[in-house]
Amino acid sequence: NDLGSYVVHARKWRPSQFDDLVGQGPVVRTLMNAIRDNRDGGAYLLTGPRGIGKTSIARIFSKTLRCKSVSWDGTWLKSCDKCPDCTEITAGTSVDVIEIDGASNNGVDAVREIRENAKFLPSSGGRKIYIIDEVHMLTTAAFNALLKTVEEHPPHVTFIFATTEPHKIPDTILSRCQRFDLRRVTVAEIHTRLTEVAKAEGVKSEPAAFTLLAHAAEGSMRDALSLMDQVIAFSSGNITAQAVRESIGLVETQALHGIIRGIFGRKPADALYIVNQAYMHGHDLRVMMRGIIESLHSVILAKVGVPDNDLPEDERESITALASMREIEEIELIFQVMHQGLDWIARSPRPKAVFDVLVVKCATAEALVSSTPAQQSSPPPSAPRAAPPASAQSTSSQAKTWDGLISFVRDKRPMLASILEHGACNDISRACAAGTLEISFKSSDSYFRTQILARACNEQLSQLCKEFFGRGIAIRAELNDTAETPADKRERERQRHERAAIDAAQNHPVITEAKSLFGGELGPVEITKKGDSDAPG
Repeated sequence: NDLGSYVVHARKWRPSQFDDLVGQGPVVRTLMNAIRDNRDGGAYLLTGPRGIGKTSIARIFSKTLRCKSVSWDGTWLKSCDKCPDCTEITAGTSVDVIEIDGASNNGVDAVREIRENAKFLPSSGGRKIYIIDEVHMLTTAAFNALLKTVEEHPPHVTFIFATTEPHKIPDTILSRCQRFDLRRVTVAEIHTRLTEVAKAEGVKSEPAAFTLLAHAAEGSMRDALSLMDQVIAFSSGNITAQAVRESIGLVETQALHGIIRGIFGRKPADALYIVNQAYMHGHDLRVMMRGIIESLHSVILAKVGVPDNDLPEDERESITALASMREIEEIELIFQVMHQGLDWIARSPRPKAVFDVLVVKCATAEALVSSTPAQQSSPPPSAPRAAPPASAQSTSSQAKTWDGLISFVRDKRPMLASILEHGACNDISRACAAGTLEISFKSSDSYFRTQILARACNEQLSQLCKEFFGRGIAIRAELNDTAETPADKRERERQRHERAAIDAAQNHPVITEAKSLFGGELGPVEITKKGDSDAPG
């Protein structure tokens, strides 16, 4: 076989007509009507995540604008795909449809060239089209240089911008474009398309495999076709669910659910055993964590009565069973911990250790343990005197300070206290008087602000504040980079101790004597915690 003649499925099955596009009906309909009614807007912005058809739509729109043999079958507008205009645009060689990569041509000089060339009529036909991909990568100066041309473009010029990050485009440009937000392709739509491609290619497959690929693609049709190519190469053309898991590193759903079952059942050893088995088989920890997060998402949806109908029946039953094991507030907190943990795993030099600790934390933290009926029951009639309220017990020995509140919360909700340690409250006495607790988080810790404002955390903190202050307290959270948090204080104290330890080591009599005898300078001093396995005896 001639390997050089092989074309990957993502390119071979790239949409060439409006009716080939998957999942973008409203956008397609609007663009077709604009062409039929001869109402070219002059500047269009296509936004959305990767692999959903932004550049394909730009090319199809360009072909249909320039093709001299466009047809209408009552539903779809189609170019002929045979004339020089169509073939050149498809091949990316048209001199009148210019595709520009905004990431590598993002400066003023590139935009000036566009401005100068836009003045000239197209070599053929009545329309010259500029497609600028990743347009958000243009510099501010380049956007300013482009603005006048977009605002007062020549009648023969059409601009089509594509981006994954529209928020980075200046409002002055946005206001001069017709904007189309493309949506992610659904699991069902990807499944259907992959089935069609496999049938046309004569590839053996099973439906469950395409369901896994559709979920792994996360709404990207291009990613789904690329993953399909990978599985075909791995399995010699037989696409099975097992081949999908093995080739792209997916952990089996039963394993993911087993990990969650161990966490929900407060059996960390059971969960860790499954984690270790998957890890020893070479599974990527980040992929595994993403799988857990996705499963937790399905559990939360099932908990509120919105089952994921894209899942197979046996998986839906397993998700329903998991949902019955914990209250929704606890599941939401576990989801938040795991979601944040994904970033920790990616940055840590010891990702397995981080993964294990996250599992143990979620499985054992007292914050997630509900009170048992026995704990909630009232004292027996024979008790000589009722115990004082929890608020009286805790606040009698706790000062009304920010540290005092955190300490109080830690006794009941350790995970919530760990969030508060990244915040600060400059005037907690105001909370007592005004009934509003205002917490400041640094911009770099905005995630913790989001957690505090989430319904589950907010309600828990409000209840605990009511016990601590003896009155109802509203919770507010803001971003303030000048606030000093308990976490900052701990870090400052740690650095102070470290500096003191280094100074003591450098000025130790033994070191001083050695320097006087042998000369030279002392190298870097490494601080190790007592009990570290790597520390010298």
